[in-house]
This record gives sequence, structure tokens and C-alpha cells, in this order.
Amino acid sequence: MWLTQIDRLFLVLSAGLLCGVSAGCATGPTTPEYRIGVTTYLADDVPFPPAQANARIAVVTGSDPKEPLLEKEVKRKIEYLIAQRGFGIGSVEEADYILSAFFAIDDGTTATGTRPVYHSGGTSYTQLYTSSGQWATGTTQHPGYTTYQPYSYTYFTRYLGINLYERERWGRSKDEDLADAIAWRATTTSSGSGSDLRSIIDYLLVPTFEHFGDDTGERMRTTLREDDERVKQLRESYRQEPAR
Repeated sequence: MWLTQIDRLFLVLSAGLLCGVSAGCATGPTTPEYRIGVTTYLADDVPFPPAQANARIAVVTGSDPKEPLLEKEVKRKIEYLIAQRGFGIGSVEEADYILSAFFAIDDGTTATGTRPVYHSGGTSYTQLYTSSGQWATGTTQHPGYTTYQPYSYTYFTRYLGINLYERERWGRSKDEDLADAIAWRATTTSSGSGSDLRSIIDYLLVPTFEHFGDDTGERMRTTLREDDERVKQLRESYRQEPAR
């Protein structure tokens, strides 16, 4: 499970306050958003490839649940993002670096709880006949009261992990020593109601590669709207043949 305690708290608060303190929601349509957390690391002892050195990067991908065609699609998108940053694309045998990307989605977690709903007491009116023989209106202000409405929702955690290896060190390393060949790595997570990993993966790729080659020093939180222009460009352009 890749969801942090802060993310869980945010989801609970969001569900509990969906309609504020009123009994119903009266808001208009809004554009869905994806909240993304990205952490990247840059090695001290393994050099990150400078784009001007014409370094070539080979991309390999894996997924859970296993989906070979989606892996190929994500591979092409990553190659496009890398080429946009001035790097060449090569095979594992001839490249200078190997970028491994693993992406996944869990089975979902169902959260339940209650949220308070305040009901106004209102005012009642009574006609009174006074001792002077006149009619008067009496008012009574009734106190409000609170009920608790149950809620239930399911959220999914989406994950993207990337390691960039220097190929020569990678080739000499045993499985347990592969960390010694990493030049840069990233961990990106998101949680929400959407379970279509094929669509959501683009919202993980875009902010991850904005930090390509950087060390964030901490988890960077960002929000992408569903109509994000960078995601649109990725979807429209990744099918172009990357530079090799």
C-alpha cells in the first residue's frame, strides 16, 4: 500500500465535507483533479547523463496487474518525454543508461464513516387573543439540531516507480547490488476514486518527468486538472517516432 497517512486523512476529510454542513449539495459541475505526490533522488556517486552528451537511454516497463500492451504504450510515452529533454533512445544492449519504470494500482480500499448535518429549527407563529380584545402574532424560535449521515466510498492508490541505471554498472551488478548502479530514481503516487490506470498513468508521468534529473529533497505535492495541457500534449505527441 503506497498511500501515506496524510493522504488518508485528506480523503477522510474530503468525504466528510463533501456538502459542508448543509443537507444537500448545490454546487455546479467542476473539472476533476488529480493530487500527485512526487519524490526524486539523485545519486552522489553515479553520474546523471547530460543531455548535450548525446546519451542514449533504453526504457523497460512493467505493471501490476500485468498488462503487456499498456506497458508498451507507457514505454513509448516515456521515450517521448525523454526525447523532449534532449536524450536519444537506444536498446538495452547499446544504450548508455537504462530506465526501468514500474506502475501499478491496488484493489481499492473502502472507507466508511459519518458526517454531521445541521438542520435549522425554524420559526413557528401563533395567533393570540389578548385581554384587550385584539389579535396578536406570537413567534417561537425553535433550536436547530444535528444528525449524522453515513457515507461510504472506495479509493484506489496508483503508483509509478522509476530507476535510471548506468548501463555498464548495471551489467556488472548482481541483483542485490543494483542500487549501486542507480543515477536517479523517482517514486510517484496518487489516490482517488478512479481505477482506470491507463488514463491516470499520464497524470503520474507528467509531474515525474518535470523533475527528471533533479533531487526534490522531499515529497512534492501537486494537483493536475483533468484537462491539463501537458497531459493533452503527451497523449497527442507520444506516438511520434522518438530520436534514436
